[in-house]
Amino acid sequence: LGILFASLCFGVLPYFARGLADQGMPPHVIAFHRFTLAAVVLSPLLIRHRHKVRAILWGLGAGAAMGVGWIGYVAALRSAPVALVGVLYMTYPVFTLLIAWIVFRVKPSLRAIGAAGLIIVAAFVASGPATVGPHILTALLLSLAAPLGFGLGITVLVYRLTGLTPLARIAAVSLGSVLGLLPLIVTAPPSMI
Repeated sequence: LGILFASLCFGVLPYFARGLADQGMPPHVIAFHRFTLAAVVLSPLLIRHRHKVRAILWGLGAGAAMGVGWIGYVAALRSAPVALVGVLYMTYPVFTLLIAWIVFRVKPSLRAIGAAGLIIVAAFVASGPATVGPHILTALLLSLAAPLGFGLGITVLVYRLTGLTPLARIAAVSLGSVLGLLPLIVTAPPSMI
């Protein structure tokens, strides 16, 4: 039931983000608020793991990449259809596979390569030239920052945060997202926040 609930929340996230963007909220503010609650609630768990500095730093870095990448996703929702941006977001397994291979030297299996190929074909079919006009192409390319950041986050969770408990892993990544977006929040007008 928990996985089902989380999946539903993950699935409706673009609609909430689009609604906030349509009301004039800047993408970096939406991204900041997405991660803030988890960071505030879970960050105290990092105190118990304070001696695992290296793992926490990996989590913070991956979280910062995820948070900043999410700005591109929200910005794309302003001008591109939600379904199309959502399909491109679901290319994150391809990025996960590539990052694991390039950064962590994990050779992908033939099955994983085949699955990545299917994801690329599905994304191309959904966002092919007939569907995508030149006016939204830039936004769609920018939206790929989110699955790239998410793919990095997954690989870091798997290969660098194993020494932390699952909730501490989420705490490190969420806190990293908030910290990565904080400079943009500090410079934003208070009315936008």
